[in-house]
Amino acid sequence: MKITDQEIKLVVEIVRNAIRITEWFKKKGFQSYIKQDHSPVTLADFASQIYIISKLKEIFPEDSIIAEENFSTEVNLASKKLIYSCYNELDLDIKYHFKDILNYRGKLSETRWSIDPIDGTKGYQEGLSYAIGIGLIDNLKMVFSVIGVPNYSNNQIAIFYANKSRGANASYGDRGFKPISVNDKKNVKDYLLCYSLHYDEPWVMKLAKIIGINKYIQIDSMAKFCMIADGSADLYLKPMNKDRSFIWDFLPGHLLVTEAGGIVTDLMGQVPQYIDDKCIISGPGLVVSNGKSHEEIIETIRNNPTLFN
Repeated sequence: MKITDQEIKLVVEIVRNAIRITEWFKKKGFQSYIKQDHSPVTLADFASQIYIISKLKEIFPEDSIIAEENFSTEVNLASKKLIYSCYNELDLDIKYHFKDILNYRGKLSETRWSIDPIDGTKGYQEGLSYAIGIGLIDNLKMVFSVIGVPNYSNNQIAIFYANKSRGANASYGDRGFKPISVNDKKNVKDYLLCYSLHYDEPWVMKLAKIIGINKYIQIDSMAKFCMIADGSADLYLKPMNKDRSFIWDFLPGHLLVTEAGGIVTDLMGQVPQYIDDKCIISGPGLVVSNGKSHEEIIETIRNNPTLFN
């Protein structure tokens, strides 16, 4: 399956407008809730997902949708009115009923869109880094992805997209899209490591010390995939719970990095697979790199089994 240039423009525009929605809530204020899995969700998550699903439904009516959020009874009438106030102020047309479109998952199809309406919700709540991600998979193969990061380098909006076998591109601020690629650093000791601010494990810094990395940055969201893809960073180490690793968190960044020339594997050196709504891995985390010393890092992990004790 291939996605057309016109379809790329439409999905990129969806992400741009979703950023307008989430930034609107940052200025106006938003309610937060705790989901059954104890993770946070905000009213902006719901507003962003409703908009994204409504537009994907219009453009790709035959496709299936996998999305993170489901309707919550805690979202009351006042919350719904605030969401529609957002759409009205931003001149965004939503044709569907709130609950119906939030829970809409499309038709049964092997062509599936994944949606993360706000990746890095804790970062969003604290005014830090967050992202919006959309991915496309067809017959279990990655096809296309878009990631929007509202406060990327120098606090400017950055939009990234990847098209299978056609490379990765990025737009920073008001500038047009240009191809991006990972950097060509080969010496691991010169690497800049990026890792999670709110979802970290001790083994990450243990491994960094073993391989000699002393430059690192902690940020939230799939913006870390973007940093590897455009050469801003060299290595991303991501702890994962194998039972709670979802397609919407990893597919967009995975394709972006690989199309930019990098490598994404789990800690055992296996490439993640995407089945149903899950990201399937054989070890408790990911190694995302520019690819120049990837096997060396994996070998170091294999030789240090006590890292995870």
